[in-house]
This record gives sequence, C-alpha cells and structure tokens, in this order.
Amino acid sequence: MTDPRLEALRAAGAHHHDPARFHYLEVLARRLPGQPPAVQRLLAHKLESALARYTQNPPRTKPSIGHQSHANPNSPLARLNQSLGIPQPSTAGGDPFVVDSAPLPALKSAHQFSKAWSHIAAEQQVVQALHRGPENAGPLNAHKLVLRSLSLMRSLSPDYLRHFMAQMDTLLWLDQASHKAPSPAARAARKARSKP
Repeated sequence: MTDPRLEALRAAGAHHHDPARFHYLEVLARRLPGQPPAVQRLLAHKLESALARYTQNPPRTKPSIGHQSHANPNSPLARLNQSLGIPQPSTAGGDPFVVDSAPLPALKSAHQFSKAWSHIAAEQQVVQALHRGPENAGPLNAHKLVLRSLSLMRSLSPDYLRHFMAQMDTLLWLDQASHKAPSPAARAARKARSKP
C-alpha cells in the first residue's frame, strides 16, 4: 500500500526527476503501516518532511533557457580532461549537458595500483594472523585450522586469497555496523545491575 500523494506524483511523472529519492519515499510509505505506533509516528514525520522537500525542490533535468551556460574550453577542468583524453561535452543543438556516448578510457595505472595494494594488504593480514595464532593448539583447533587454510590459500592462489580477504573485510564491517555501541545510559544501567 502506497501513499496517495506518491501515486499522484507518479501519475504526473514526477518520479522521473530523481528516481532514487522517489524510491526512498515509496519504501518509507510501505514500511509505515506494519510498524508499532511510536515507529509509525517517526516514519510518518520522516515521510512528510522528505515528501515536502521532494515536491518543493524537484531536481531540474534540463537547464532553463535563460540560464544555459556553455563550458569554458579554457577552464582548468576542461584542460585536465583534454590532457587525460576524456571526451568533452558536445554542445551540438545548444544543450551543453549532452555528452558523447563514447566510453571513458580505463585508467590502467589506477587499476594496477589498486590490485597491488589489495594484494599487499591481504598478505599483511595473513602474516599478522599467523603470528597471532595459538602456539600449542591441537590438530582440530578451529583457529589453527583457519590459519592453515589461509596459509595454503596464500601459497596456492594469491588472487583468490585477495578476493577472500576483501569479502571477509566487508562481512566484518557489516557485522560491526549492525551492532551499535550501547549508549552511555545503557552502559551505566548494566554496570549498576552487575554490582552486588
């Protein structure tokens, strides 16, 4: 179930102005009915303010005729783009925002640097993990088995290790982001309960 105001905006074609913001409004409206009353009030307030901003300041997709400005070919950005070989905007037809559909050249040096840096970072992480591993662990110790797997992965396929470590970093970051740190009041209450 969506908000009738959003349906009216969609019927008027306003959802094309900024599809990402409009999708945010739709998701907010869909989440609203199934929430507890306190959350509904908060989401309703967010929806009202976001909807007001969306209808008051719809993004302009085309410049108005009186404010068209043609790119200065002598500007620092134009000179930089020219030196990098990036195609300049075409002003044919009077529209300075029409860009040729030619793909941008790939920056090989940036790709090589990124690949080398991620390889070095993965190597360093594995070396640090191996140094911090348990010394007298048994053969079925989970920590020891993971370290052995990482060591074998490093020797058999460094590229796979790099991808694996990047994926693990992402999962770790997502896990940490999902667990917010407790507020100072919650920490104080927890300490008060733990004291005899």
